[in-house]
Parts: sequence; C-alpha cells; structure tokens
Amino acid sequence: MGDREEGLRHYLEIWNGSADVNELDGLVTSDYLGDMGSRDRRLDELKQDIVAYRDRAPGVRFEVMHRFSDREYVATRVMAYAADSDTGATLSACGLNISRWVDGQLAEEWAVWEPLTPGS
Repeated sequence: MGDREEGLRHYLEIWNGSADVNELDGLVTSDYLGDMGSRDRRLDELKQDIVAYRDRAPGVRFEVMHRFSDREYVATRVMAYAADSDTGATLSACGLNISRWVDGQLAEEWAVWEPLTPGS
C-alpha cells in the first residue's frame, strides 16, 4: 500500500495548497475520471476545481477523519475547514471520497460533499 499511501498524502497536499496543482500530472492516470454526481471531470477540470475551491475559501484545510481500503479502492471521510471571508467565523464541510488507485496513481474517484457551513 506504500505507493498508494504516498499518493493519497500528496493528493491531500495539493488540495490543501501546499503542493502545486500541476503535480497532479504525475499523480493521476492519463484516463482519470472523477464522478462528482452532477458531472464527470477529467484532469484539467480537476485542476480547475481545486483552484476554484481554494479561491472561494482561502486558507481552506482538508483533514482525513477516516479511511478504509479494499484492494485498489479507498474510501476517505474528509472534513474541510475555512474562515468566512465576511465574518471570520469557522466554516466546515464533510465529504466522502471513494477512489481507485492503479500502480500508485489515482484512476477514478467518486465524491460527495456538503457545502461549507458555520460550525467547528
């Protein structure tokens, strides 16, 4: 599970802004597909989504709460925390991401997220 664990760690770093979104080029497969419920996304759209999310919620931090795996599939429960730009109040959101990893690269993912709301 070493390569996949490293990939998962690096993926979180990219979402948290401590690694560049262009590092996804070596982290995802050439045929990566993300199923976001209402739409599918490819690598370029994944990069755009990450940049847009960080623009909407500057300083957002993602934290893994639980992770379970079965062969190449990984289910991750994630919390996101950000400050409201108007009030400074802490906003949070919970998400569930199921991903499929091939040779240490992200091949597919299915994600469901709630919107950021006031909370701790």
